[in-house]
Amino acid sequence: MVPEDWLIYLTVGGIALLAGFIHSSIGFGFGIVAVALLPLVADVKQSHVVVSTASFPVLVMATWAYRKGADRDALLRSLSGAAIALPLGLLAFERVSTSLLTRLTGLAILLMVWMSYRNRRLANREAKPAGGSAVFAGICGGFLAGAVSIAGPPVAAYALSQSWTQARFKAFVNQFLLIVSLYKIIGMAARDLIDDESLVQAGLLAPMAIVGIQLGVLFSRRLSTRLFQTAVAVVLVLIALKFLIRGA
Repeated sequence: MVPEDWLIYLTVGGIALLAGFIHSSIGFGFGIVAVALLPLVADVKQSHVVVSTASFPVLVMATWAYRKGADRDALLRSLSGAAIALPLGLLAFERVSTSLLTRLTGLAILLMVWMSYRNRRLANREAKPAGGSAVFAGICGGFLAGAVSIAGPPVAAYALSQSWTQARFKAFVNQFLLIVSLYKIIGMAARDLIDDESLVQAGLLAPMAIVGIQLGVLFSRRLSTRLFQTAVAVVLVLIALKFLIRGA
């Protein structure tokens, strides 16, 4: 009979492995998967703190794996938006119900996916580069990072609208997420939201997630650009619908 504590550790490790694999395969998703599943073994708000803390070492590995090719101008513009919005998201995390924030996240994701496909269709008709606002994506991502520990979908939807290659998409999204993750950790520490239990659970998440990242790197090499873009869009829509229907 496995002790209850070990069952919890194994569950956390499995969640981390899956979250890291999905993140590496499609370029984002660690926070989404971990936040969705970690409440099985931890308090909802505690799970957000743990995921945010564990995200930094995981994203360091993911950023290193996809370190080449990011659009620096778009990255700086998106980060400028996130810098403004993330503190507001942290304030919302402390004061607004998690259920409401989660449903608002679903609406934001659907809006960004619709905008990304609209921009790509217009670009194809007019033979111009795809549109979309990196600043707006950064604002949405920064706010959601602070409020619900999920920064990826808005910037992923923006990156999807640019018709970038897999490598460029993943470089842009992971570099954005890494810097936002560090920014959020600093903000949480300033608000005294990180306790010893959070650090222990984050320490369990990070190593297994890094293993998942490496497995995802191998898997994603088998995906064509078109299949990859379709997979990203489908995952975004399914996540959004789940958030809208079920909330936290």
